[in-house]
Amino acid sequence: MNNVKKKIEGYISKNNIKKAIKELVKIEIDNSDLNCLKWRADLYYSLREYTYALNDFNRILKVEPENKIVSSKIEMIKDILKYQSVDIYASTNLNKDPWLED
Repeated sequence: MNNVKKKIEGYISKNNIKKAIKELVKIEIDNSDLNCLKWRADLYYSLREYTYALNDFNRILKVEPENKIVSSKIEMIKDILKYQSVDIYASTNLNKDPWLED
């Protein structure tokens, strides 16, 4: 596990977040390894992979229900996902056709 962490840290130091995520996904992270879960959740968040980040943050919250930082990140992700879905369906005229404007 230490070799994997060093490899991931190397990717992060080179700002290659996608490779770091691929390495983190390869290893099976149980709920007792909260540092890896937090790490992966933050990496997913930085890549705007909000659903994956939300899953990891929820796993952390099950172990540490009083963690205010994780709770606030979960709320922030929920707001982001809510507004993304609203933006997608805000206009039915997605092609900007002038004859469909009211």
